[in-house]
Amino acid sequence: MELAMNSLKDKIEFRVRWEPFLLNPNAPADGSPKPATYTDPSNPRVAMLQKTGEALGIELYNQPKVFPSTLKAHTLLEFVKTKNGGEKQDDVAERLFKKYFSEADTLKEDSLLSVAKEFGFDENEAKSFIDNQQENVRQKALMWSNKGISGVPAFYMNGQKMFSGAQEPDAFKRMFEIAAEKFPLQSSKT
Repeated sequence: MELAMNSLKDKIEFRVRWEPFLLNPNAPADGSPKPATYTDPSNPRVAMLQKTGEALGIELYNQPKVFPSTLKAHTLLEFVKTKNGGEKQDDVAERLFKKYFSEADTLKEDSLLSVAKEFGFDENEAKSFIDNQQENVRQKALMWSNKGISGVPAFYMNGQKMFSGAQEPDAFKRMFEIAAEKFPLQSSKT
């Protein structure tokens, strides 16, 4: 997606926004054990993901042995969205992905608060938001499920659902161009 965005940045203004979606809404707070096949480098699927990540400069080797509950991480992303027009939300999301997929971090609250601090947010304010807004974020995630989202990633462009799943940069370019033409938004530039 980023490659496609970079190739069109002179034609299209981009703003990435993350919405909550819980793959396992009933996940225990401490997460659930991940089957060994998910981290076994001899598993062809794991090897393919690692190779693909490597080609993009993303290390996917140190994944945790648990599927974490992501509710607090999504709540942090909602907090970040409320600050400065959400301008740091995409960067925070990328940092959370790196912590999980490359650093084997299970995204516990102390780790989430360190990410908030890393991006200049007040840790106490972030903690208060996480403590008090989890149910609202859970309901927002449920709303996306009720709209037909059943997996990630799912992409909306200019308010229109475009496609789901990982795509090649050319697919993103085509969809960006279609969204800009058929569903234009007013530019935020004045």
